[in-house]
Amino acid sequence: MNFATWKLPEDISASKQESIDDRIKHYRFKINHCLNDGTRVIPTIPTAKAILDCYNQFELKLAIDLNSYTVYVD
Repeated sequence: MNFATWKLPEDISASKQESIDDRIKHYRFKINHCLNDGTRVIPTIPTAKAILDCYNQFELKLAIDLNSYTVYVD
């Protein structure tokens, strides 16, 4: 089974010198996240914080959970 995972932070969201608020905002809105079927999603604020915490400590990806995102609407 192929689990959908959140992308690793990049640019501002990966920088530990930036504020957590700026990192979360960048991660949520400047990086495109998609489910395995191509549906674009946006991580919730608590999810984005957990992703950044995991990245800061382990540089690992987290699996996308059903209640961890909202569907992107253009």
